[in-house]
Amino acid sequence: MSEQQFLHLAAITRDFSQHLISLGFTEQQVLGGTGITLEQITPPEAMAPFVATAEIFNRGVALTGDDLVHLKWAQERRLKRLGLIGYLGRTSPTLLDMLENMQRYQRTISEAIEVDLSELRSKGFYRWSNIVPATVDCSFFVEAQVAQLLSGLRFIMPRQFTPVRLSFAHHRAKNKEAFAKTFGCPVTFDAHDNEIDFHLSDLDTPLTTSDTALYHILRRHCDLVLAQTPNSRTDIRVQVEGKIADRLSTGQANIETVARDLGMSSRTLARRLGELDTTYQKVLSNLRQALAERYLKDGAMTQAEIAFLLGYSDVSSFAAAFKRWTGHSPGEKRRMT
Repeated sequence: MSEQQFLHLAAITRDFSQHLISLGFTEQQVLGGTGITLEQITPPEAMAPFVATAEIFNRGVALTGDDLVHLKWAQERRLKRLGLIGYLGRTSPTLLDMLENMQRYQRTISEAIEVDLSELRSKGFYRWSNIVPATVDCSFFVEAQVAQLLSGLRFIMPRQFTPVRLSFAHHRAKNKEAFAKTFGCPVTFDAHDNEIDFHLSDLDTPLTTSDTALYHILRRHCDLVLAQTPNSRTDIRVQVEGKIADRLSTGQANIETVARDLGMSSRTLARRLGELDTTYQKVLSNLRQALAERYLKDGAMTQAEIAFLLGYSDVSSFAAAFKRWTGHSPGEKRRMT
């Protein structure tokens, strides 16, 4: 059975690709090997695999040698670039209405993002997560997505607007200070959740672009689109990777424990993974390898720290596993990146 493809509205992929091409890179350099072409993602409502979207943002950073290129670019985008849901957001009565509409209709523009507004009204917390395999590095995409949202809000809020705080779940090794300067608030990385903390007083602020008549028309249309949008079932592999990632450093990332976390027996979990032509051990090994390569590329962690985070009892066990995966020692791999 083929791996499930989580789709995302292609507008951000298309626009960032075109930006990179405008900088002098070819379409082949930008999109080659991702499985999509510029022609395929040109229609306004086109969708693209989220894995390809994340890869294009990673590639943009690699091509330019600038790990803030996506951040600078996203600050110039407007909410209307989000298509129908962007126009609905702009015409919403207040910021609270806009954020709740984005959560309500999120599925129409992305299968890979889940928004949690359980504490928005009481505490101002806007949280979201990416329901994609843990092996997919989508950190640059997430940063661009936040920059687009907050930059767009500043054009439709009637007064100067800054969040209370911004948190990213991913790790960032350098240029962290650029984010506080860009967003005008404290920014943390390696957080438990992706989260924007809004001032409660800002939530009831009427938007300057609010349009009551158009808003109700767009709401009805969004309801129709939502009703026709399938609710994709999350790949069990994604759920398993998430549970493994939570338990790796504790040394308890075995199939029995993970199956119990998922509310099923280890036999049922093995069967469901078998339906995807994989095994628990393969998922565990692939995740460890992907995380190890990411940590080594980052350069901020020692091999002992990486070994601990991946659930190995010592550096030699980690080094032996890494050699088996890649044919290189961790030190050799770090020098190659």
